Amino acid sequence: MQEKGHGILIWNLFAYQATERFGLDREREPLGENGRFRSLTFQGWLEVGLTNRWTWIATGSAPALSYRDRWMSESAVALGDFQTGVRRGLWNPERGWQVAVQTLIKAPAYRASVRPRPGNGQMDWEVSLLAGRSFPVSRLWGYTAFESGYRKRWGRPDDQWRSEAAAGIHLHPRLTLSAQLFTTYSVGGFAFRESATNPLVEPNYDLVKGFATVNVGLTRSIRVQAGYGADLAGRNTGAGRTWVLGLWKNF
Repeated sequence: MQEKGHGILIWNLFAYQATERFGLDREREPLGENGRFRSLTFQGWLEVGLTNRWTWIATGSAPALSYRDRWMSESAVALGDFQTGVRRGLWNPERGWQVAVQTLIKAPAYRASVRPRPGNGQMDWEVSLLAGRSFPVSRLWGYTAFESGYRKRWGRPDDQWRSEAAAGIHLHPRLTLSAQLFTTYSVGGFAFRESATNPLVEPNYDLVKGFATVNVGLTRSIRVQAGYGADLAGRNTGAGRTWVLGLWKNF
């Protein structure tokens, strides 16, 4: 939660690559004959404290996408999805667990004709519950955070249950190591699979992915982050890996 008049701006660059996908039987299979999907996505995330309990959130992205196999090739640069919403602090003690509720609405900013598709091209609305706390680890400090929510998706895509678990340790006031686990589960059946050159935009899928990151403070208000992530398990979606580089600015 952000204090009134303060906030954070995060710029992230995600580099994703996949040559496999998780099939309907959850087993890995090739995208196609020598198939390879790549995306380089520039994302901005802004949080501003409206009051000490209410935080406004806005985020947007611009991906560069490419797919190539033995028989075809597609590439595109476009705007991605944009989100906005608010977070409301429910419990914010100086020590112990902090709890908040958050709601976000997402809308596409790209044309339906873009190939590979940046997304499913429909609006989503998500409501989630967040909780986190810090705690001592010997002479150091660690933290843990959890988020769980339901995403309503209009159009053909199935609704989703989404969750995140994170833990980290502050090795130094300017050095933090962290790990995250993200899960997405579709609410509905898996009766079909679309033939999309972006394996991440199937209308119904399950996915479990993990990230490990290092965050380094350059000044009191500026930090940089680097990390690596992998798709660990899933159904009807891409099975790839991601590198991330970020710049964080507190104000």
